[in-house]
Amino acid sequence: MAEATIWSVGGYAPPHILTNAMLSERMDTSDEWIRTRTGIQERRTAGPDETTASVSARAGQAALESLGFDPGDLDWVLVCTDTPEMWSPATACFVQESLGAKRASAIDLTGGCAGFLQTLQILGPLAASGQNVLVIGTELLTHALDWNDRSTAVLFGDGAGAFLLGPSDRGVSGIRIGPGLSQSDGSQADILGKPYGGTRHNITPDLVAEGKHHTIHMEGQKVFKHAVTMMSDIGRRLIQGANLTLDQIDWVVPHQANQRIIDAVSHQVGIPNERVFSHVAHFANTGSASIGMALADMLDRALLAPGQQLLSVAFGAGFSWASQLFTVDQIPPSRFIHEGSL
Repeated sequence: MAEATIWSVGGYAPPHILTNAMLSERMDTSDEWIRTRTGIQERRTAGPDETTASVSARAGQAALESLGFDPGDLDWVLVCTDTPEMWSPATACFVQESLGAKRASAIDLTGGCAGFLQTLQILGPLAASGQNVLVIGTELLTHALDWNDRSTAVLFGDGAGAFLLGPSDRGVSGIRIGPGLSQSDGSQADILGKPYGGTRHNITPDLVAEGKHHTIHMEGQKVFKHAVTMMSDIGRRLIQGANLTLDQIDWVVPHQANQRIIDAVSHQVGIPNERVFSHVAHFANTGSASIGMALADMLDRALLAPGQQLLSVAFGAGFSWASQLFTVDQIPPSRFIHEGSL
């Protein structure tokens, strides 16, 4: 029986680098303050001519071209994002046109930073059944920040990660998508998100004047507590349910929220830090893009090898959290575009 497989991987980080020192020139913060609390040194920001659709297309094209895959053969183009091109139509429609995926269905999904793993769990059966699926996680979170709020503005960056998915019986081997778990607690929906602009909280002239109509709201202490507890729990449950031991997990590829959360999850799950991948210092929290970008970076650094077992864990607005197992059958072709300048 065929299984869903990641045939190729693409990643894109915009070229402009925004350092902690540069942030300290525009708000009451410092490099030391940010590094101590988050482990972040710098982040990428989209250029003035870049949008969620164009950034998504860069990552998607990187995934397709690395395999030499014809976009005309795609059945689905899906973009997972909380910073869409516009409310309607879906960002994926613009990406489909840009890539030339003429016969693909194009839709968006949103699920906060856990949304990328949730999307893989939803679309995995489609890929296993023979559909060719391009899944892109993209955020332009620097467009959704209150630059006067150092508790959130220092955390986020922009970027995209893309997986080309297909069945394992087509003669194309790669990273097999294993079992996954996902959970949400809507009673905690107000601790993290972008509350304005929908039907619950309309945008008003006062909100626009204050610059709060599009910004992220986060109750940091509550988010930290839930993120560490829930990601650790769902990671352990998935490992146990798959009849694996901690020693059999070669890499943990977590949502790149901040280094304190990554370290706390590593400690609670019981996997040493040297087997937990982090590049949050240089890319910050890229939301739905973070796991796709992390895997693209790991492949770029040649950190993966056939036979390895990977565990991903993530959390995000909702409040939602998820875990996913992957098996590296063969190193998939990949391209991570991350040239940058200050």
